[in-house]
Amino acid sequence: MMEDISDLLQRGNFSSALELALRIEDPFSRLEALSYIYQYVEESEYREAVLGRMLEIVDSFEGLLEKARALALIGYTLTVTGDKKGEYFFKKAHQAIKAIDYSLWKAKGYGYLAYYMALAGKYDDAFYYYNIAYETAQKSPEPYSKVLSFLYRLAQQILESAEKIHSPEAKEFYELAAEIYEDIKRHLSAQELKKKASLIEMALEKGSRLVSEFLERRDVDNAVFVIKYLPDEEKVLALLEIAYWLFLHDKKGLAKSIVEDAFRMAAERKIKPNDEKLEEIALKFLKIGRIEEALTVGAIISDDKIASRVFEKIALTYAKRGEKLKAITVAEAISDENIKRDVLKAIEGEENVGHE
Repeated sequence: MMEDISDLLQRGNFSSALELALRIEDPFSRLEALSYIYQYVEESEYREAVLGRMLEIVDSFEGLLEKARALALIGYTLTVTGDKKGEYFFKKAHQAIKAIDYSLWKAKGYGYLAYYMALAGKYDDAFYYYNIAYETAQKSPEPYSKVLSFLYRLAQQILESAEKIHSPEAKEFYELAAEIYEDIKRHLSAQELKKKASLIEMALEKGSRLVSEFLERRDVDNAVFVIKYLPDEEKVLALLEIAYWLFLHDKKGLAKSIVEDAFRMAAERKIKPNDEKLEEIALKFLKIGRIEEALTVGAIISDDKIASRVFEKIALTYAKRGEKLKAITVAEAISDENIKRDVLKAIEGEENVGHE
């Protein structure tokens, strides 16, 4: 159903997409479909129409728990689309949760609120309400079997949030989920999550160097895992290191796409990684014959002197391979006039300079 709705939206057929979403029988699934449509369209009149339908569904819920969950979803939907009214709906969800008498339902409501706040990027609030959910369940007078079952589901929900957070804030979510797993005697699951939290801490300390260390040990899974928690500058370097490793292991297609992703990230976000580290990576690409990738890395370098050194080596490599036109094109892009002059002379065979 969601694929059909997405296809209609991509074709610009808003009315049919809305009509299809409204035919979904389950009210919360219908609400989720409307949330998807709201986030996709940008025209204010379309969004107002969708929001009106979403509020009708909220009003149709009789139970406070269902109403709170729906209000939290609307809060998330508005927040991620830049509408400050999202905060209002989060507050309305909180009010509904406070009015719930049954302790485990109240705890479940706090879990829903935290989940959608995390999706909306409100990590501090999400972490706070996950803790409230945990504490509320622990204080519940319900039979231990029911509390145990709820805590297991809560830990899974927190873990789901953690895995969707691509920043260091994920660490405390992994730790909280691990604490709950310990509480319910699922020690192996707890240890796995503690390891993930530890990896995030190591990533903050070591940066892209940690990725290189994992790759040297052929531990690709952990290398990929820690990348998303690095600062943007380190993330670009780490992606390039992974691409280099993939080239070495004959996974050229994936490696090339990762280099392109790193370049796009640096260009679009105006990220400036360490130029000396970029130079090292560019020369590593050059040594294994990946000249195009070395050029791409060179284009990310901000320092003219360092970039000139990289382009010098690339130009001379092209010249050695007999690709004179490409060599001259790269040489002309060198900003350091002294290096450019010497490289052009070397290409033309006028002088055997030592830059090579």
